[in-house]
Amino acid sequence: MDYEKVIDVLTKWAQNNDNVRALVLTGSAAAHETHPLSDRDIEIYATDPAPLLADDSWWDQLGDVLVVERLETPNWHPARLVYYIGGKLDLTVIRADTLPIIRYERPFTVLVDKDGLVESRHLTAVASLPAEATVEEQVNWGYAAALMCAKAIVRDEPWSTKIRDLDLKAALLTIIEWDHQVRHGLDYDVRFLGSHMRQWMDPDIQQALEQCWGHFNATDSTKALRASIALFAALSTRITDALSYQPFDHDRVHREIDAILALHPDAN
Repeated sequence: MDYEKVIDVLTKWAQNNDNVRALVLTGSAAAHETHPLSDRDIEIYATDPAPLLADDSWWDQLGDVLVVERLETPNWHPARLVYYIGGKLDLTVIRADTLPIIRYERPFTVLVDKDGLVESRHLTAVASLPAEATVEEQVNWGYAAALMCAKAIVRDEPWSTKIRDLDLKAALLTIIEWDHQVRHGLDYDVRFLGSHMRQWMDPDIQQALEQCWGHFNATDSTKALRASIALFAALSTRITDALSYQPFDHDRVHREIDAILALHPDAN
């Protein structure tokens, strides 16, 4: 897919569509950090998003479509993730009246701005460290997933084990991001969903993560779970210590996980 041509076509379409008020390129392309397999993230600000969401023609013309993910995305904005032969576009459709309150935390490129609202109102947001209650909530979510993962291992439910492990990993990634920002400063870019982790994530943490994934069998899954919660506890403790937050009793949860795992003869 020729992304320059695609963006040019999309830009001209937006300029000629009265309903569309602005078009903004975000993601790796806006940051000039693209990989040959990078997609393009584009936000479309419309007076009325409904016609765009009901009509496929404006993105269907941009290439040979393979599959489409139509995301309603509760609490955010509807999106169309369109996979073409040779490329992918992540198209988010947003009400134009939200422009005055939208803020970007990462680089962006204005493609269309009919009302002059984007550049004048969109400044890089000031990041902030997580509040004590937010850290506590994330720790609780992570350990809830870990406890259920342990139960799935003992029940010999490998699919459920992987689903619960994924929930634990999501919480672990958030803790890793916070840990880096606590130690390296709020301007430290931890990216999104672990992307470019080889560039921003400290080598010792990358090394520890090597032990945090396993195969379907109980023994391997148990080792991965224990490695995951060990890293989770270490980084969570480092965060709460650095921010002078109330410490969490990790050992108590770990003992319960060990007690559950002990019920499976192959998990020891």
